[in-house]
Amino acid sequence: MHIDSTTKVANSLEALHKILDAIASGRQKKPDWIRLQGACRLDRVDPPQRKELLARLHASVLRGFKANNCQNDDAEARIEYWRSVSGMGFHDFSEQGWMKCYDSPFVENYDYIGSYLKDGLDSLDAYATYSSVLGTFDFTAEDFVNTELCQGVGTIIEPMAGTAEFAYHSHFRNSDFRYVMVDLDESAQSRVLAQNWLPDTEKHYLHANVLDESVWAQIKSVTTGESLSYIGKQSHHLFSAKELFRLMDVATQHVDYFMLETPQLAPVMEMGGTDDLTRPEMKDAGFEVELIEDPDGEPNPFTNLMHFHLGASDPTGHRKLFEYRNWTVWSQSILVTLARILDLNAFYFHSELHEFVSVEEEWQDCDVEDEVTFMLFTRRELPPYP
Repeated sequence: MHIDSTTKVANSLEALHKILDAIASGRQKKPDWIRLQGACRLDRVDPPQRKELLARLHASVLRGFKANNCQNDDAEARIEYWRSVSGMGFHDFSEQGWMKCYDSPFVENYDYIGSYLKDGLDSLDAYATYSSVLGTFDFTAEDFVNTELCQGVGTIIEPMAGTAEFAYHSHFRNSDFRYVMVDLDESAQSRVLAQNWLPDTEKHYLHANVLDESVWAQIKSVTTGESLSYIGKQSHHLFSAKELFRLMDVATQHVDYFMLETPQLAPVMEMGGTDDLTRPEMKDAGFEVELIEDPDGEPNPFTNLMHFHLGASDPTGHRKLFEYRNWTVWSQSILVTLARILDLNAFYFHSELHEFVSVEEEWQDCDVEDEVTFMLFTRRELPPYP
């Protein structure tokens, strides 16, 4: 089901203040977005007044604001503007605009550039940098639980959670759900649990191996309603064939829906080399971030195995942020084959229909070659999409 959103438009700062006044007084409801256009330019507001205005904006929107009208040829001015907005609860890590967590009361700091400007490459927060280029922001549980298949979901599970953006961002929109995260990274666990969670949301972060069946039994014991498990960032590519097969088998015995994010469909030989992920504020600050093939990491066309790392570099040197050794590209067709061996039903999220569709249906209209795909596996049947 398509999720509707509301947008207010401000063509001047005066018009923006009127909108914010109406929302603050209760005369108007919070829109999902406020679009700033024309003369309504935050970059032309003095920093102290801009900070106050951003605080009002944060309290007045559900999802964020859109502003494509801020242009500046000066890199220092661009960085100052970017840091002023990202430090006041909004990020632009999604193509949707300057976003916040859904109706979040917390003004989060998304500025990961400041530490680099002060102390250089070694001071970069690896997790924050990773999130800015590879984090999960365009989709939350809201997109999937509003489908015909998953409308009964009440528990979200994020195996291999890492920084757990999916669970964390989802809980603001679906705070009555239960959230279970699993990872072997204790530092990531500490980081996630230290974030601003809504006080009434039940959450569990297990420091455990998702290949351990007892972990899934523990997850099932705290499940309410139906359960949706989501492995994002294509992290399942870290598993061998036997490990992935076991995971799909064990997980689907304990959760209702098991979902994997898969890359755009392409030959594995096209996935090697260097993928430049450098964002504009990184370039302005003076460093680059790339996915870089390791010296021994050329993709094997027979096994789909490759080795690479996420790295940051500037004129002073190079720093590895995260390593991805033994990364096997499990394409959509391979996943469906594993599902058939396990007698699982396979679906994918159709981005235009906003529904999960059987892999046997509607395949000619899917965007599997252009966008990441969300593959879902279940032991349940789904009636044909009307």
